[in-house]
Amino acid sequence: MAGIFINYRTGDGQWAPELIDERLVQIFGEGRVFRDRRSMRPGTDFPPHLRRELQQCTVLLALIGRHWLTVRDEKTGARRIDVPGDYVHDEIEEAINLNKVIIPVLLDTTLPGADRLPRSLARLNDRQALNMREGYTHHDLDILVTELREYVPAVRAGRDAEQSARHSGNSGSVFDMGNGNTFDIRRSAFGITPTYNEAGSRRNPGDPA
Repeated sequence: MAGIFINYRTGDGQWAPELIDERLVQIFGEGRVFRDRRSMRPGTDFPPHLRRELQQCTVLLALIGRHWLTVRDEKTGARRIDVPGDYVHDEIEEAINLNKVIIPVLLDTTLPGADRLPRSLARLNDRQALNMREGYTHHDLDILVTELREYVPAVRAGRDAEQSARHSGNSGSVFDMGNGNTFDIRRSAFGITPTYNEAGSRRNPGDPA
């Protein structure tokens, strides 16, 4: 199944991973967006689960902040990205080897040159990157979502529903049934309530029932 894998470094650009994840889940659905802290249950065996998610995803987002390359390992003093077993390194390397679409998402920084990257990650420098600026996240998230739509189908139908995903507190989903009809799943404290709307009378999430 087409999906998005969010790769990020703890301690670098901390404002971004959850923010990006939340927006992408609204548009593409939880099942198509993987972020480890949200997606894995307690007790999950980390390495094989990550490998399966990487194999199944279509796009890996490599979130790169100002300290992404320079964060040091507390025990050895070496750059964390050079330490064997570093998840950021290993996930990107695996995605390169699997020929996945890799989008570097630059968090108020620039893409490191290939000469500064570990040799196995040098090809990351060949990928076209996108900017994610802390003061312009709504604008930059729109651009990211537009690009991801080329690879991953959206759950929500139409631009109106996408606008609702950004601005309303409703957690339902709207599915395009074809012929102008939509199927709206509303989640509430009492469970999931589906409402079917015929062409010409589509109801967006958050509208009165």
